[in-house]
Amino acid sequence: MGSRRSILPARAGVLTIVTALVATGTAVLTAGPAAAQTVTETAASSWAYVDSAAPKASFVNQAGNAPVGAHTYAGGTKHVFKSYVTFDISALKGNPLERAYLSTGETAVTDCSHPRTTEVWLTDSAKKPTWNNQPAELVKATGPYIDSSCPSRQITWTVTAAVQAALDAGRTTATFVLRLPDDQQNDLALGREYDPKAVLGLTFDKTPGKPSGLTVNYQACTAKPLVVSSQAHLTATVTDGDDSYLNGEFAFWPADAPDQRRTVGNTGIGVDQIWADVDSYLTEGVTYVWQARGKDYQGVFGPWSATCKFTTDFTPPKAAPVITSPDYAAEAPPGSGGTGVPGTFVFDAKGDKDVVGFKWDGGYAAADRRGGKATVRYAPRSSGPVSISAVSVDAAGNQGPTADYRFWVADNQPGVTCTPFDDYVGVTRTCTFTPYGSTPVTGYVYHLGNQPEDTVAAGPDGTATVQVTPTDPQLTYLQLAVRAQLATGYLTAESSTAVWSEPGEPEVESLTANPTQGLPAQFRVHAALPGSVSFTYHWNDEDLITVPLDADGTATVTVTPKTSSWGSFYGYTTTASGQNSGWGGMNVSVASNKPKVTSAEYPEGGDMTGAVGVPGTFVFSSPVPGAVSYTYDFNNGVHGTVAAGPDGTASVVFTPTQSYINSIWVTTKFADGTVSEQGSYTFYVAYSSPHFSCDATGWSVAPGQHIQCTLTPVQVNLATYGYRVDSGQETTLAPGSDGTATFAFDVPADAHSGSYVQLRVWSTNTAGTKSDESGTSFYVYVNTGASARGATAV
Repeated sequence: MGSRRSILPARAGVLTIVTALVATGTAVLTAGPAAAQTVTETAASSWAYVDSAAPKASFVNQAGNAPVGAHTYAGGTKHVFKSYVTFDISALKGNPLERAYLSTGETAVTDCSHPRTTEVWLTDSAKKPTWNNQPAELVKATGPYIDSSCPSRQITWTVTAAVQAALDAGRTTATFVLRLPDDQQNDLALGREYDPKAVLGLTFDKTPGKPSGLTVNYQACTAKPLVVSSQAHLTATVTDGDDSYLNGEFAFWPADAPDQRRTVGNTGIGVDQIWADVDSYLTEGVTYVWQARGKDYQGVFGPWSATCKFTTDFTPPKAAPVITSPDYAAEAPPGSGGTGVPGTFVFDAKGDKDVVGFKWDGGYAAADRRGGKATVRYAPRSSGPVSISAVSVDAAGNQGPTADYRFWVADNQPGVTCTPFDDYVGVTRTCTFTPYGSTPVTGYVYHLGNQPEDTVAAGPDGTATVQVTPTDPQLTYLQLAVRAQLATGYLTAESSTAVWSEPGEPEVESLTANPTQGLPAQFRVHAALPGSVSFTYHWNDEDLITVPLDADGTATVTVTPKTSSWGSFYGYTTTASGQNSGWGGMNVSVASNKPKVTSAEYPEGGDMTGAVGVPGTFVFSSPVPGAVSYTYDFNNGVHGTVAAGPDGTASVVFTPTQSYINSIWVTTKFADGTVSEQGSYTFYVAYSSPHFSCDATGWSVAPGQHIQCTLTPVQVNLATYGYRVDSGQETTLAPGSDGTATFAFDVPADAHSGSYVQLRVWSTNTAGTKSDESGTSFYVYVNTGASARGATAV
C-alpha cells in the first residue's frame, strides 16, 4: 500500500479517521468604513458520498469521513468514491460576492509520497446522489493550495466562480463534489478521506437597504407637499449590514416634468443617515418630487426610497403686522401695568392670506387663520420705555418686514433699606421691603450676594422685614436684591441695595527687632473684629495654629523660623459665634543662622596677604546660641569638625597651599542636633614664588647659548630653591647667606629656530611647603653673523 499515513487510529480494515478540523457554525467579521465587507465561514449543511461498489445506493450524512478515490476494505472489494458537501448561500441574495473558498481537513491518506490532486467541482443539486445517478459537474474550483503536511489539517480551494454560478442560476444552496481526476480514480495509492464538516468562506458586500425616514428641513414628509423657502435640506435614513456610515445620492424633479429628473450626491453623512442641500437647483413656486438611495464604500447602490414632495416659496409677506394692546397702550410716563404684570398683545396680518403666523420676541405664535391674528401674553421685565417686535411668517418660513410696538411700563419695583448701612462682617442687618405701585403685593423673594433665594410674606400694609448677615470677610460689598410677589402670582423686576462690611482683620506687630533663623521670634496680635476670642495663624506655609486671645483681644505668638530670607506671618480672628475676620499680618526679613568666620592673618575679601605656606588662624562663631561644633571644608580638600568652646566659638589653623583665591565653607551643629545653613568665607593669598633675573637680553636666544640666572627670595622661612628647564629634571639649590642663589644652563645645541626653551622656578620653606611657580620662555632664533639675545623675566 506504500507509505500511507494517518493522524488518528485506523478504521476497520484499512483507512483512518480524524475529528472535525473546522468548527461548525458561522463567524461574521465586519471591516472598517474604508473597506466595509462581510466575511463569513459557514459549515456544510449536509454531505453524501457515492460508491462504485454500490452503484444504486445513496449514502447521506453517514457517520465517519468523506472518502475520495479508490479504496479496498475487508474481503478485498475495490471501491471508488466521490463525496459531496452542500452549503446554504442564501445570505448572498442581492449582495455582491467578492471571494469564496472551500476548506476541509484530510483525515487519512493512503500514500503521502504521491502529490495531492483532489478536485472540487460545483454540481447540480444532489439530495440523494448515487454512483449511477451523479449530479452534473458544472464549474471546477482552483486548488488545492499546497500544504507540506500530510495528512493536512486544512486544504483549501478557491470557489468564487463556482458560487457566483450558483447565484446566477438562482440557487440558495451550493453543492460541491470532492473527487480525483478521471485518470486517477482507480489508483489505490491515491485514495484519501476528508472531514465532511467542510467550511465555505464567503466575502461579500451587503447592499444598502431601502431608505426611510425622509425629511425636508427636518420635517417628516406628509401626503401634502411641505413648503420650503430658500433652504431645502433633504435627509434620509439608510442602513447597511457592513457599515453605519454610507454615501448616497438624491434624485429630484418637478412634479409635472419627470423628464427633468436630476441626481446629486450627498453633501453629508451621519450614523445611518445621508443628507443633501439642493437649494441652488430650485425654482420659485414649483412642487418637486424627490427620493434617495444609499451607496456603500464598494460603490454598490441600494434601492431607491419612496418619494416625498415639497413646494418652493421664496417670496416673503409684503407688510409688517399691526401690533396693539388693550393693557399697555402706546403712551408716555407714568405708563401702565408694571414689571411682572402681564398684558395682552395682538398681532394682525390684516388679511394677508400668505401669513400663517408671527415670530416675535417671545417665540412664534400661529395665526388663528391665514391672514388673521395671534394673541400673546407678555409680562415686562423692566420699567420705563419697552418695545416688542414681530414679523409676519408664511408657510415656507419667509419673514416679512418688522413691526415695533413701543409702550411705557409703570415703575413697581419694591423699595429696600437696611440698617446699619456699614458694619463689621458677621453683624446682622435689618432690612425693610416696601411695595411700590398699585398692584397688591403678597410677599417678596430676595437674596444677599450669592446666597440662596429666600421668601418672606408681606404684612397687611404690603411691607416686610428680614434680617441678613454678611459672613464672608473677603467680600466687603454685597448686593441685597429683592423682587415683589404680586397678587397675580408674577414677580416684579429686581431692586437692590448695597450692604457694606468691614473685614475686621487683626493688626500684627513684630516684637523681635531682627528675627534670626533658629531663634524664637515674637509677634503681638490685636483683634479688630468685636467679640473675637481666638487667633488662627500660620508661619510661611506651615500648618494653621489657633491660640486664645486675652480679654483685651490681644495675644503674643512665638514662632521659630526654620529658614532665612523672608518670613510670612498672617492670620485671622474668630468670634465666639464662629465668625471669622479678614486676614491680617506682615512679612519680615529673617537673618541666616550660618556661622561667622574671621581671620587676622587672612581677612575676608581684602588685599592679598600672607603667602603659600604661611599659616593663619580662622575663628568660627554662631549668631544663634547652642553651638556645639563646627564642620569646615577648605578649597584644597582640608576638612574636619572642631568642637565649640564655652563661649560658642572655635578656631582652626590653616596653611594655604595655593595663592590668590582661597575659600572655606562652614556649618554649625547645635545642641538639639540641628545643623545651620552653610556659611562661606573667601580670602586672597599673596603670591610666594621667588623673583629671578637672567643675563640673556632681548627676546631671543641662540642654540648652545649659556644663560645664567639669579634667584631672590620671597617665601618666608626659605629652605631651598628649585628650577627646571623644559621637561628636564628638577634641580635643587641652597640659598646663600644673603638668601640668593645663582644657576646656569645651556640652550640645546640642536634647538631649531622658532622653538622655545621653558624655565620654571620655585622655592620651599623649612616646613617643606612648596611656593608658587614662576618662569619665562626663551625664543630660539638662528641668524648667522648676528649675536644671540635672550629674554629676562622677574
